[in-house]
Amino acid sequence: FPVINPNQQLIKPNEMEKFGAETVITNSYIFWKNHQEEVLVQGVHNFLDYNGPIMTDSGAFQLMEYGDIEVSNSEIIDFQKRIGVDIGVILDIPTASQFRETVEENVKITIERAKEAQELIDTERLWCGPIQGGIHLDLLEKCAKEMGKMNFDIHPIGSVVPLLIKYKFDIQIDMIKTVKENIPENRPVHLFGAGHPMFFAMACAMGVDLFDSAAYVLYAKDKRYLTVSGTLKLDEMNYLPCSCPSCAGKQPTDLDFKSLAEHNLYITFEELRTIKEAIRQGTLFELVEQRAAAHPKLYKAMKRIVANKNYISKKDKLTKSHFFVSSEFSMQQPLVERTKKMMKRVESNDFFEHSVFGNVPKTILECFPFSHSSTGELKLPLSKNNYEKIKDVSLYWFGVNIFDEECRIRVSPKTRKIREVHKNGKLLATFRASDFKILLHYGAPILHEKTDKFRVKVRSDVRDFILEGKSVFSKHIVDSDDVVPGQEVLVVDEQDWILASGEVLLTKKEMLDFEVGPAVKTRWVNK
Repeated sequence: FPVINPNQQLIKPNEMEKFGAETVITNSYIFWKNHQEEVLVQGVHNFLDYNGPIMTDSGAFQLMEYGDIEVSNSEIIDFQKRIGVDIGVILDIPTASQFRETVEENVKITIERAKEAQELIDTERLWCGPIQGGIHLDLLEKCAKEMGKMNFDIHPIGSVVPLLIKYKFDIQIDMIKTVKENIPENRPVHLFGAGHPMFFAMACAMGVDLFDSAAYVLYAKDKRYLTVSGTLKLDEMNYLPCSCPSCAGKQPTDLDFKSLAEHNLYITFEELRTIKEAIRQGTLFELVEQRAAAHPKLYKAMKRIVANKNYISKKDKLTKSHFFVSSEFSMQQPLVERTKKMMKRVESNDFFEHSVFGNVPKTILECFPFSHSSTGELKLPLSKNNYEKIKDVSLYWFGVNIFDEECRIRVSPKTRKIREVHKNGKLLATFRASDFKILLHYGAPILHEKTDKFRVKVRSDVRDFILEGKSVFSKHIVDSDDVVPGQEVLVVDEQDWILASGEVLLTKKEMLDFEVGPAVKTRWVNK
């Protein structure tokens, strides 16, 4: 959310679309103090000449800067409703102070105001319940838990600007984790004032969804040029490393105040798109590794991320497009420990000396991540005993063997690799070419009999809906084993009857917290 100052609009809201912005944030207190009559008549969208969603801060930033403001919580909430904002914020109390007593009092007042707001907020717009506590993680946790109990749509983390200005990114990692673990999963987390793109990837890796900042203007005022690896002083530059419309074909001396601010916006949204694609590709960890090498304070923050690998492992997708070892942090990402545990399920006397994972049974080399992490030394052997191979692959993925020697194995006529396993005229499973993951069909009831794991339990009254082959939605789910996105799961009802199998899209906590959207993409149903 690029910040729009109603008093000084260097870049107009209706220009923001060209940078990739789909929404903006402005300040309701500035409107209330300086433009109250006009904005009440026109509405905030007409006043700013902007048709997209508008978020308004409540004046808490001014409260942090100046110590006091001339409006109450109830007044600013009512004002935001009357001017027609799309996302409103209650008047919380920032906790930038280092003194615990002050922070504790500010958290108490913020929670009281949030409770007061429950009677004032409406359903015509989204409402934010800011979480305060700052560096005092126990107070931050208390505030997050209380806010999570209330009827809010978004939870911004407040009072982070002083920390970000000092590049205290490692503290931010702990703060984001504390908040995420203590609010419902279906509520986006907004990082107030986090405007430098160098930290975006790390914040997203820890669970931040939304950002806002006026940094693009503030840095331009000081003739500072944003990059994803840091900030450069324009007066000390001979070349412009960027090819955005503001920079292409120009010299540093060609950039005026506005064009520098525009560059800062272009680079900001370029980084956000880079992160989105990395998430889609499953390569966010690699992107974070790259960013960590750019600055010592980012490197320090990266150490905090890998120290919290139990936290990020819960959402780490089971398989990805590749796994590269590119830094000291690569072997500390969650998939490494998970892979080593899964390898122990397979007993073998015939190993391949893998450069990353050591002695890997040759029968499972086609599975992720073994054939996705080498640099050419891995030549996959064609197994002489295909039953031994499917048995070991089943042990690797599930911890039990769902096949027997009576199974019929179909291999690809081109690659000679295993593709399907049948028995008694039924398709038990297919083997996905990209990662050799077992995709269950009639093998699902066999897995159901052999283990009590991999279950996603749904309400019994949706049994017929699931048996039609429909996706399992979060609202259907009453319980689940601890699973990670991408894992093959068994969909069962409350009596543990197996209804279907498929690929889970969410974690257990996400499935239980979300009220809309698919949770399991079903592939086979138990007709």
